[in-house]
Amino acid sequence: MNNQHQRFTDKELVEILSLSPAATAVYTSEKLVIQMANDTMLSFWDKDRQVIGMPLPDAVPELKNQDFIALLQKVWNTGITYTAIDTPAELMSAGQPKTFYFDFTYRALKKEDGHVYAILHTADDVTERNLHRQAMAHAAALSGALENEQALNEELSAANEELNSTNEEMYVMQQSLLELNNELEQRVAARVKDLAESKKLLDEILHQLPAPVAVLSGENQVIELTNASILSFWNKERREVIGRPMLEVFPELTHQPFPAQWKEVLATGIPIANREKPVIFHKHDGPKQFYVDYYYQPLTNYSGNRTSIMATVIDVTDKVESRKQLEENQLKLLDLNDELSTMNEEMSATNEELITTNEELAETRENLLRTIASVEKSEARFRFLVQQAPVAVCILNGPELIIESVNDMMLHVLGKPLSIVGQKYETLLEQLKNQPELKVLQEVFSTGKTHFCNEIPTELMQNGQRKTGFYNFIYQPIQNEKGLVTTMMIVATDVTEQVSSRLQLQRTEGTLRLSVEAANVGTWFLNNKTKEFFASAQLKELFGYSSSEELTYMDAIAHIPESHRSDVLRAMGSGTANDSHYNIEFPIKDSGEENLRWVKALGKIETETGGALRHFSGVIMDITEQKEDELRKNDFIGMVSHELKTPLTSLNGYTQILHQKALKSGDRFTISALEKVTAQIKKMTSMINGFLNISRLESGKIHLQKEHFYIDELIMELVEESRLTSSTHEISIPVAEHLQVYADRDKIGSVISNLLSNAVKYSPLAKEIEIFCELKDNHVHFSVKDKGMGIKPHDVEKLFDRFYRVEGSQNQHISGFGIGLYLSAEIIERHDGKIAVDSEIGKGSTFYFQLPME
Repeated sequence: MNNQHQRFTDKELVEILSLSPAATAVYTSEKLVIQMANDTMLSFWDKDRQVIGMPLPDAVPELKNQDFIALLQKVWNTGITYTAIDTPAELMSAGQPKTFYFDFTYRALKKEDGHVYAILHTADDVTERNLHRQAMAHAAALSGALENEQALNEELSAANEELNSTNEEMYVMQQSLLELNNELEQRVAARVKDLAESKKLLDEILHQLPAPVAVLSGENQVIELTNASILSFWNKERREVIGRPMLEVFPELTHQPFPAQWKEVLATGIPIANREKPVIFHKHDGPKQFYVDYYYQPLTNYSGNRTSIMATVIDVTDKVESRKQLEENQLKLLDLNDELSTMNEEMSATNEELITTNEELAETRENLLRTIASVEKSEARFRFLVQQAPVAVCILNGPELIIESVNDMMLHVLGKPLSIVGQKYETLLEQLKNQPELKVLQEVFSTGKTHFCNEIPTELMQNGQRKTGFYNFIYQPIQNEKGLVTTMMIVATDVTEQVSSRLQLQRTEGTLRLSVEAANVGTWFLNNKTKEFFASAQLKELFGYSSSEELTYMDAIAHIPESHRSDVLRAMGSGTANDSHYNIEFPIKDSGEENLRWVKALGKIETETGGALRHFSGVIMDITEQKEDELRKNDFIGMVSHELKTPLTSLNGYTQILHQKALKSGDRFTISALEKVTAQIKKMTSMINGFLNISRLESGKIHLQKEHFYIDELIMELVEESRLTSSTHEISIPVAEHLQVYADRDKIGSVISNLLSNAVKYSPLAKEIEIFCELKDNHVHFSVKDKGMGIKPHDVEKLFDRFYRVEGSQNQHISGFGIGLYLSAEIIERHDGKIAVDSEIGKGSTFYFQLPME
């Protein structure tokens, strides 16, 4: 017979305790999550097994206002077992509150290192014993009460006499207190009056000061006091500034040195004084620079703390500008003196120059003749360039606008022959019935300002048919050497093709808009910088608005429940140059209604060169009916999975008992068979938990219970468990830094276990598995590396999708439904982390995830 000592696991002990007739429960974590409660304990609470997995305060709310929750948390934090007897407790019985009495023990269950991992709660109902004891005590009290009544009557008469004398003394003291209170009230009233008069006098003095003064309070420099002089300098009224931060009233001061000086005076208590410093204020006609003398003095309260500063500001702009003007005038005067001295010298030289001028005039005449010939040649060249120009050009001369030159393209635009040269442009416009253009030409000729007009429709005669074209016209005045307009050039560019293309695009956009409206799809556009939000009528209708109502970006975000809002905002802000598409499903609340409506949003994120978001556009469609079908399916899966756990738990318990009996009897066949049954039960339990977690995940009922823990310790625990169950593989840990994270320990543990299990399953021949845990860029980087069969690139993209399994001849024998990696990815994403895989066929895979340190 095998007499080797068998050590039960914690899970096996919990399952055995559930069969105990005594009231027993087990709680984990500081939130007191109910991991196990037998039927006796559930009957005490008047609850069923649905409370398993819930925190005790939520499962039994009537305990919140009693001492039991605090006692349990104290046992968890200290590890000291607590025992009590005959303790009353208010619990529900048949739906009504009732007082019970219990003997109970809260025992801390610890690991080898002394860390508490659970609390064992055992209790006995001693209500009948206490009620019997109270009845006996009440009977004894009644018998003694009669004996004490006579003695109490005698003591009462004596006490009445003492009370009468005490009342007389209290009356005298009350009169004294009333007189003292009246005196104090008079003193307080006089003091308040003095303070009010002092404050009024201070305000009058401050208001009458000729120097501009303001008091700025606190870190935000809130304007607390001002006088008339400072308000006049600011050109503000008192109601516009009092109680508002200085930079809110004058935002133009933000990038000037004054805010830093205010903070420095308030922080150090050292006054600052400066003279003739420039300051820029925004006036109605734009920014304007002033020069001021200013003095910043710190002010303290009665406690000696610096709370505000007094700013004295004197406008010295006129003095500074006058001094600058005076300095400029002095410099100009010096320059004039220098010029006069040089002029005298020049006058003497002028006579000599006049002698030589006559000689030069003859030479100049010859040069002038050569210049005239050159000008004639340049004019001919200019006329040639006008004629060959790729745009329509017409030259008009003089205020009468005589057509001096015109090229073939302009003749084509006007539909006229070359004989119009020499005619007035006014006559041509009368024939074309385009009198407004004449006014524009006359205005350009008189003002000398170029005029542009774009996409002007113009009727042309082509092949004997009148046809409408679109042209951009430029009316360019040409000035002579004296700056007078003598000539005008008209330049026309054919833009008919561009206008036609734009009109065609507008018609196409109109057709697309009609198609979108017919499909009942809402469209939207968001400017990421300005947060301007444009929504179609269909989109407003989805959010419960009428087409005439305004729907802003913040209004739309507010209609998304908090449970999904962060996911939507994260998806909208994650656009990059490589992945600029947006695809997400989320619920929204109709305006004024409680019902949720599910929508699917598709969008395109436009980014700038540096990667910053520029604008965001897309469509939203109603998928409520489809989503409700999915939610009903998930609820059904969750219900079936939950119901299957109960018989499996019982089956596992009976299997464990049979296994223990088989160990004692030495029946090796039964031991082997029961071990296989236990393994199958564990697989079935893991599969059911996976389906249940998917149901909870997609219905939003899975929650994270974050705590601080060292991830390397968790890795060591899970590796030890894996080594016991997977003896065929060698698991090594080359790098495991001692790193503390804030996360859900159980759920992160399930992710690590899943990655380890997959590494064992998908590398049946390669026995080496390596685990790395290290700090990279303030993130915990965990990876599991195997040398197995590897994964094809097209499978990597879908590996973390729900129910996706890699197909192939090598893994046909590997069981699973493809939910482990999906759940792992969702858990890591809910921790604001990242999970991915690097793999190469025939060389193995490396699965890794990253978690933020905090």
